Amino acid sequence: MPFHCDVLGLGCLAVDELLVLPHFPSPDTKTRLISRDRQGGGLTGNALVAAARQGARCAYAGPLGTDADSTFLRELFTHEGVDLSWSRTSRQASPIRSTILVDQSGDTRTILFDLAGSVGCPDDWPPEEVITAARVLFVDHYGIEGMTRAALIARAAGIPVVADLERNEWPGFDKLLALVDHLIVTHAFATRLTGETNPVRAVGKLWAGDREVVVVTCGAQGCHYQDRLADRVRHVPAFAVEVVDTTGCGDAFHGSYAADLATGLPLGQRLVRASATAALKAAHLGAQRGLPTRAQVDAFMIERRGRSSP
Repeated sequence: MPFHCDVLGLGCLAVDELLVLPHFPSPDTKTRLISRDRQGGGLTGNALVAAARQGARCAYAGPLGTDADSTFLRELFTHEGVDLSWSRTSRQASPIRSTILVDQSGDTRTILFDLAGSVGCPDDWPPEEVITAARVLFVDHYGIEGMTRAALIARAAGIPVVADLERNEWPGFDKLLALVDHLIVTHAFATRLTGETNPVRAVGKLWAGDREVVVVTCGAQGCHYQDRLADRVRHVPAFAVEVVDTTGCGDAFHGSYAADLATGLPLGQRLVRASATAALKAAHLGAQRGLPTRAQVDAFMIERRGRSSP
């Protein structure tokens, strides 16, 4: 059977250990944990699971290793229905290992991560025909050369490129950034890229003539965006929820957006549904366990008076 998918991801996977604390510990003290949990994580990993739960046919074509953490993620992706048929096994590869300290007293999180074994997207994989069999290519900044190759292939074939980018210090980043036609970045990273603290002006500086959409997300303040049809930067308010943990909210937004882009949903609806997906995730601990299904997003939006567009 020929390979095809809605969303193809190539980038960062992680295994997250979440430690919930009553307060952030002072030096040289002992603190009793409230709870601990182990979940899948990573920019691309979270986005693919989010997209899969929104009904998209998703595939991961990056590397996985032979270690216990890789086995954990293979089992998780299989359970979520993410296709791994084009994921190569490398004895040198392993997921990023993260320890996330969740401080309940201040509703904050601190992420400690270990990059040992993280090899990023290969510069010769997957085959071109796999990339062009996707409706949407999802990239991040882990393996700039491989991501750039894939994005060049996708753009040449008319396949949209959605990116979850958080760091820009690697050589070649600007070339990858220029290839992303659906650019969604946090306010903090937009400020880093543009020098603009005002998100509206940051959107304007990130806009380029060959982009389709630029979105700057601002957490509880919603998001600002511009597209080819807009004569100005527009705003989508966030959904108000009681926040338990913001880990993975941005990835949830990206994954929902990619899923709805693959099915051709109009931009305004994509952004509102992505905001709802992120809000529902924020009500749960960890990056993946609380990612909502499409039915849950639908019910949430009906509860919030049927909001479906900006």
